[in-house]
Amino acid sequence: MIPSIQIIFASMSGRNRALAGHLQAQLASRAQTVITEISQVDAFELPKADAVIVISYTYHDGELPDEAQDFFEDLKEVDLNRTKFAVLGSSSKKHLHFGRAVDYLTIQLNSSNGEQVADSVKIDQDPDADDLARVDQLAQRVLKSFED
Repeated sequence: MIPSIQIIFASMSGRNRALAGHLQAQLASRAQTVITEISQVDAFELPKADAVIVISYTYHDGELPDEAQDFFEDLKEVDLNRTKFAVLGSSSKKHLHFGRAVDYLTIQLNSSNGEQVADSVKIDQDPDADDLARVDQLAQRVLKSFED
């Protein structure tokens, strides 16, 4: 059975949209993927996917982006029923709370009965080769979680 993976992103600069496309390319040969902008996602539908990957930037000094607020609030009421997940995102190390939106989303997905299958990845602004290697590793861990 080919797993279905929903890639959800919030992007102001285009970085996370590009990361979503990169992830889709990494996963395409072994999974069915769909990419959705976070404000268009119904959190209550997440358990229908085999896995979700959430990509978000951190706004200002540690806040979730405005477009992610409804999704985040809805997650508090969702039982993910052990849906596999991973979280990554861009931020700036110049901010006091680097990548805090990634932390918030990871905590909430765990609290909503999700199964975290890869360590969260935080990227300082534009991804470099090392960052993309960590993103690729995250994708491989998500895929490997279906073998266990």
